[in-house]
Amino acid sequence: MEQKLVPSVKVDVCIHPGSFGGMCICCGQTLDGESGLLFGYIHKGLRLHDVEVSRLRNIDMKNLLCRKKLYLVLDLDHTLLNSTTLNRLSQEEMPIITQKSYLEGSLFMMEQLQMVTKLRPFVRTFLKEASEIFDMCIYTMGDRSYALEMARLLDPQREYFNANVISRDDGTRRRKKDLRMVLEKESAILILDDTERVSCKKSKLPRPDKLFGPIRYDFFRLYVEH
Repeated sequence: MEQKLVPSVKVDVCIHPGSFGGMCICCGQTLDGESGLLFGYIHKGLRLHDVEVSRLRNIDMKNLLCRKKLYLVLDLDHTLLNSTTLNRLSQEEMPIITQKSYLEGSLFMMEQLQMVTKLRPFVRTFLKEASEIFDMCIYTMGDRSYALEMARLLDPQREYFNANVISRDDGTRRRKKDLRMVLEKESAILILDDTERVSCKKSKLPRPDKLFGPIRYDFFRLYVEH
């Protein structure tokens, strides 16, 4: 009796590298639950699984090495700028927000946020020079609307940060910055922050050679005292 041969069919099984709106970003299958890390600052509702995060980090690492760059994570408040709410301004400080010369320079009043912000002296020069040796992102404990507005003030042409703005709304830990949110290998990351509140994957705090703490910038307090 002649035996019929059935050709084998190779079926590719999707590993579901991530999800968006409850569906796999690769095959479109509806997924149960919400597994994976949320990267809402890249795209609202985007979740990536560990394997995909690792793959993307490896790709970006090769890209950085080819361009001979590292990755710099920048804090906002008291590092690149100093902000305060309008209702917290002292009587001595109130006149500065009415002076046109200040508002046209590095001091900005944002009525929609009811805040006033002073950029650190030479901060834009620093960002321009830093961009030659680093890719950069902002990571702040401020909320998302504040983070995006500060990024706009610092980088109006979107030359340095683009969509790489991480806020407390995007993080996974209360009162801590979680470097898992940064899609770069930890070995390539340096951090500029006036406080030690950044949490790495394998250690409670970054190694001393990874974290650089500038002198705390307090424009409004200094304005009153001097």
